[in-house]
Amino acid sequence: MLAHYQALYRQWRPRTFAEVVGQEHITRTLLNALRNHRLVHAYLFCGPRGTGKTSTAKILAKAVNCRSPREGEPCNECANCRRINAGNSLDVLEIDAASNRGIDEIRELIEKIPLGPVEGRYKVYIIDEVHMLTPEAFNALLKTLEEPPAHALFILATTEPRKVLPTILSRCQRFDFRPLTAAAISGRLQQVAAANNVRIEPGALSLLARKAAGGLRDALSFLDQILSGGNQEVVTAEQVAAILGTAQLDTLLAITDSLAAGDGANMLRLVDTALQAGVEPPRLLEDLLEHSRNLLLLRMDPRAGEFTGLLPEEVDEVARQAQKFTPRRLLELMERLQEGVAALRWNSQPRVLLEMTLAGYLVEPGPSMEDLVRRLEELEKRLADLDGNITAIRQLPEAKAGAKSDRPAFYGSNRQGPEAAGRRKAGGMTATGKAADHAASLRPEDRQQEKVTPTGVPLLELFTVQERWPEVLAEARRESVHLQAYLRAGEPASVTGDSLILEVKTDFHRGMLEQPANRQKVETVLARVFGLPLKLVITAGKQEASEGEQDVLDKLVEYFGPDKVEFKD
Repeated sequence: MLAHYQALYRQWRPRTFAEVVGQEHITRTLLNALRNHRLVHAYLFCGPRGTGKTSTAKILAKAVNCRSPREGEPCNECANCRRINAGNSLDVLEIDAASNRGIDEIRELIEKIPLGPVEGRYKVYIIDEVHMLTPEAFNALLKTLEEPPAHALFILATTEPRKVLPTILSRCQRFDFRPLTAAAISGRLQQVAAANNVRIEPGALSLLARKAAGGLRDALSFLDQILSGGNQEVVTAEQVAAILGTAQLDTLLAITDSLAAGDGANMLRLVDTALQAGVEPPRLLEDLLEHSRNLLLLRMDPRAGEFTGLLPEEVDEVARQAQKFTPRRLLELMERLQEGVAALRWNSQPRVLLEMTLAGYLVEPGPSMEDLVRRLEELEKRLADLDGNITAIRQLPEAKAGAKSDRPAFYGSNRQGPEAAGRRKAGGMTATGKAADHAASLRPEDRQQEKVTPTGVPLLELFTVQERWPEVLAEARRESVHLQAYLRAGEPASVTGDSLILEVKTDFHRGMLEQPANRQKVETVLARVFGLPLKLVITAGKQEASEGEQDVLDKLVEYFGPDKVEFKD
């Protein structure tokens, strides 16, 4: 006859508050409440699975009914403690709300609550996964939780407290159980292994802790699975990786080293080696995503090892590799891996998707922010040099003397003249100052023919508006980035009297500029730049795109936004 075997997580279930791993903030509070006789009638234990909620509830049930408590701790020797440990106490009722979630089951429970305890001082009701109760069941339980009999103690446990009704939450004292750290899980696993005369390598401990994701019960179950493979004295990282189907840290470091070096051929070989070792593509994608997250944390803060779930000896190794990436590239890698994980649900070729995801990270990476800033600085320098050259040419006596006579016949009409190519920022001079200099440079006979405003200031000419148009765009941006985007789609066509004619070729931008509010803002900007009141006249100009093409362009503007799309000839 086969002997009955009890799983490790049941063998090593904590029997006192001191044995609960990683939840000192909770056990300390409960012990003080027991010592000071300040127990409340209802507790809510929240937290991820396998973090000790049910075990702590049973310890509390023992502590309140123990005949010989020791500083709040149960003795585990009296009859009440032994019955609760064995699971056959009449004073502790454990209910699984996942399978008893209806109102009928709760009403049956409520009918029994007035009955007093049989052996101890309290009747303890432990309701696991309480968030699974129906709203009707919650409402039936509500009155009892609000005014329970003196002998009743309720302990509600849940992994999803947000699904518990606020009226229930307000009647309970809440405790939040934290995911266990890798160090806490590793320490407990070493203790269990030593009791079984087994030694676990650090790499194996790291894999077990990472796979458990903060839950000690899962970690003990994984260790149980490995130890059941046969009599062994040492548990290696290779054994854990093979049995659990997860990637070792060395594998993840090697693959990401290839990505950092841009070595696609080596990356594909390493991926194939990992898959041949038994790691499934979905698991490898998830492991790489978690590893890239650790890289990003340590790249941004070398002291963030406590947030990575890595053992202390592994943090330094991962932190060194993180320096091979920029934060931007690590974010790109995480985005691609996240997209790959999501796409696996609908993909029938997981290996192809895995390889495509990693290869896509290496193919044609976009320019970094540093590259964009450098290019922008170079462009600004070139424009500044060009601006200086144009200024020098305009200041030549020959250019001044022949500025009027050499001007093409169509200059100042609805077509742009050659000066449009020499647009530049004005050197801080106001429109009135420019007009005064222009009037002073004219011959007497020309000055008599020039049109002036009633105040004697010459009217603006088209070339002045064109060369100072960048100022108008910059001033419009101060009003609104959208206003600047609308104006970018237009070109000054002519200046007639006190009106500026602006050609706008796209229907969308033209419609936005014709709105009264936007038109008023533009006219305010024009007055601010040129020092003269100007009326804005908007025309369609020459349509260079067909009707179908124009529809496509308009849809692009609507989809991406006017500040993201710029049309160029």
